[in-house]
Amino acid sequence: MPAPIAPVGEQRLLVIDDHALVRMGVRTLVAQQFAGHYAVEEAGSLEQGLALLAGAQGRIVLVLLDLQLPDAKGFAGLRILRRDHPEVPVVVLSGAQDLRIREEALRLGARAYICKSADAATVDTWVEVLRQHAAPRPDAAAAPMAPAGSPALRTAHGLGLSPRQVQVLELLLAGLDNQAIATETGLTLGTVKNCVSSIFLGFNVRSRAELLGMFPT
Repeated sequence: MPAPIAPVGEQRLLVIDDHALVRMGVRTLVAQQFAGHYAVEEAGSLEQGLALLAGAQGRIVLVLLDLQLPDAKGFAGLRILRRDHPEVPVVVLSGAQDLRIREEALRLGARAYICKSADAATVDTWVEVLRQHAAPRPDAAAAPMAPAGSPALRTAHGLGLSPRQVQVLELLLAGLDNQAIATETGLTLGTVKNCVSSIFLGFNVRSRAELLGMFPT
C-alpha cells in the first residue's frame, strides 16, 4: 500500500521496490531511528517512483532503489534517476552480494550499496547509510572538517563528505585496513566498507594506493 502523503514541508525518503516486505521494513526502520524527521514514500515500480519524485517539490531527500523492478532491470533505473534527478542521492538495494555489481552501482552515481539481509550487521549498515545521506546533521557546518595543514581533509570538505566519512578517511590515510578502522571507530565492518566506497567515489579513485598517491607524506 502506498505511503500516506506527508505534510507540506516534511522531508521524505522514497523506497522503490516491488517487494512489500522490503518497503515495510524500511518504513519500520525509519520510524524507529528517525521518528518525526521523515515520512516514507513507497513505489512498487520505477514509473511510480518517478511520478512521486515529480510531485514531491524537492522534499524527497533520499531514494532507496531496488535493482530488479518490473519495469527496470539491472542499472536501468539508476541511470534514469541520475539523469532525471541528479540532485537526489540514490542508495542501491540488492539481493546480490557481488563486488562487481557494487562497484558499477557506485561508478554510476549511487551513494551506497546495501544488501537485503536481515542480519544485525546489515541492519547497522542500513541505519548508518540513512544517517549519512538523509538524516540532518546540525553540527556538520560548525564542526571543523579538517586541520588547516591537511590537503586531503580540506579536499574532503569540498567534496561534502560526512563527518563519519572524514573520520574513516583520516584512518585510511594513516594506513589502517577496514577491520582496524572498524575496531578503532566502533563501526560495523559493513559500514566501514560503505564509507570507504563513498570516499573512493568522491576522490575518483579505485584503491587505497591511488588515494594515498594523491597525498604523499
